[in-house]
Amino acid sequence: MSTTKGNMDILFERRFELLWPTLSEIRLVLKHVLRALNVKKDEVDAAGLVATEYLTNLIRHNEGSEQHIFLRISQAHNDGYTLTFIDELTPYNLFKKNNSQWKLGSGNLVEGGMGVELIRHYFKEAEYVSDKGKNYFTFPLEHIDKRPTVIYVDDDVTQLALMSAYLKDHFQVVPCESIEAGWQAILTADARILLLDHKLKNGTCEPLLEKLNQSNLKSQLSVVMLTGDDSEEVISKINRLGVDDYLIKPVKKNKLLQSIERVTHRFAYLSYQTTFESTPSKIHLQNDKSAHLFGSISLGNGGDFFMPINDECSAFVLGDMMGHGLQALKESFAIKGFISGFLATGLPYQNMLAALNNALYKQQLCKSSLVTLVICFIEDNKLFWLNAGHPPPVVILNNGKVRQLTGTGPLLGLSKEHNYTLYEAGLDDVEHILLYTDGWTENRFTDKDEIGELTKIIPQDCKTSEEFAHCLWKNSQVTLSKEIDDASLIIIN
Repeated sequence: MSTTKGNMDILFERRFELLWPTLSEIRLVLKHVLRALNVKKDEVDAAGLVATEYLTNLIRHNEGSEQHIFLRISQAHNDGYTLTFIDELTPYNLFKKNNSQWKLGSGNLVEGGMGVELIRHYFKEAEYVSDKGKNYFTFPLEHIDKRPTVIYVDDDVTQLALMSAYLKDHFQVVPCESIEAGWQAILTADARILLLDHKLKNGTCEPLLEKLNQSNLKSQLSVVMLTGDDSEEVISKINRLGVDDYLIKPVKKNKLLQSIERVTHRFAYLSYQTTFESTPSKIHLQNDKSAHLFGSISLGNGGDFFMPINDECSAFVLGDMMGHGLQALKESFAIKGFISGFLATGLPYQNMLAALNNALYKQQLCKSSLVTLVICFIEDNKLFWLNAGHPPPVVILNNGKVRQLTGTGPLLGLSKEHNYTLYEAGLDDVEHILLYTDGWTENRFTDKDEIGELTKIIPQDCKTSEEFAHCLWKNSQVTLSKEIDDASLIIIN
């Protein structure tokens, strides 16, 4: 329920610590809350970019002291919203402090120099005001369409026209005459509802559902199936495919609208709260090195997971469950529980990996998911790792060159007995070590040379190892709509 301050209805308000991990948390909140408020995808992405730039400057300005920041989303009128960041710091007016000549189309990354140009490009009416000991950074969100998007797949053009007429007052309808067109719409239309006609002229919509269920996109869609066959066999098959509701044809308009309203209740993100157990953003390792943790593993909000596996924090596990969100998080608990139990035996890490592989092969846990993981430790200025289907580590040398190490074993659970190899690499000429989950590169570097693309975002002239880590994470952020998978990064230096 909203509250009112002045002439504004406050729809969402939360307090955050002004720390580097908060940047990822606020991006996550914006992604869910703004989409729930029907802010158009491009403007959600713009808000994410501007919030990232503003908070980066604010955190740097505040580094070393304990402070908080408020995020408030308000509604001033029926057609738009206002996003406001509120702090009680010494005033830091980014519009006046930033005198960079950086231009948006230059293609160059300039640390701390992109703020004003970026903000003004997306939100010309953005303001920074200080009043009674508080600072307010505000910008309006005006590109709103209250109608959620429905993708409707049916190869009968008459039915497409009829259902589109039923829905057009309440929804944006994307009609598709084939399952191939339906899949493309799922990838591009930012829809909330997938409406399918079960029986098509050349088969059924089942292949589309099977493909959806194997992807990371299922959690974003409510699925309603229309069928002319109410036999027990067909209904049972439909339910096994994971639909949220089905309707027997012919379908009346009010029944269709009621069904869609019912299944979309699970997208009520306005009460969104981050209640997951978070991980420290910096962990001290042996050999005077630190691990800086970013993304899903630092928030504990998905299938990526991080586990120190001894008291000295000299060794750790980085894992990645297939999928993302709550379902992947649930599956990761089973893996972490197994690892914790096995580590209590004191047996070597190789034995633990072999036992976990055997348990997954026998489907004793995680029957509906796959997991990759890497176990790492540093000893005698060498990096050692065991790898089960995970991207191998990347090192950045003292001369700035980027190199991906070689050493990957098969996915867990593919064969009954596999002895995983312990790989090693010397660290004499290494300045930074990067370990990450697939989402970190796939969200940004799809179908590109990962190392070549990574080289482009390596920050230059950082004064400290910690500053390097935070700048690299910031440089790697994508627009919110491109975050199709959980993304996590560990930087050791």
